[in-house]
Amino acid sequence: MLKLRASEKWIESGYTLFAHEGPNGIQIERIARSLMLNKSGFYHYFGTIEIFFERLMTHHSDSADVLTKNIQESQHLDPGVLNALIKHKVVIMAQVQLLRAKSNPLFHSASEIVNQKIDKAILPLWARHIGLINNYDLAFRYCEIVRDMFYTRISFENFNYSFLHELATETKAIVEEIFKERDRLKKIPVNR
Repeated sequence: MLKLRASEKWIESGYTLFAHEGPNGIQIERIARSLMLNKSGFYHYFGTIEIFFERLMTHHSDSADVLTKNIQESQHLDPGVLNALIKHKVVIMAQVQLLRAKSNPLFHSASEIVNQKIDKAILPLWARHIGLINNYDLAFRYCEIVRDMFYTRISFENFNYSFLHELATETKAIVEEIFKERDRLKKIPVNR
């Protein structure tokens, strides 16, 4: 049991570092210093950096499960889901780093799995938020676009309720404008 706790300290520290700096930020000596441990402990628990990264990806998937549970417990996208994202910002920022390093098959696979989990959890609330509860396919396609744009805009510095609320409001307003324009165009007579 003690061995598990010690190895988890390495994982937790490495995961936070990964979320901030990506795979290039993972340096064994640096993690050892932050934990005030000898780097030989790293090799004792993991053996290689590749095994460590595999364990990080398992940790990422498990952390995403907790995030998706919080999303599913939310009643509304705003503020419920937004607050869940803020609570789990390290998970989201680790996901951003995985997407940036998607040329690595391990990272690409992990990011795909986590995106699927989050998308599945968020879709019903997202569809309701943007007014597309009768068209989950279209809501999902728009969600993917917004998610990918969100990943390019988000950082630890701006990861707060104000930023997320503004994004949620903006994305909803776009759909509402499209509906209004559609309705306006329906009223224009077609000349034959």
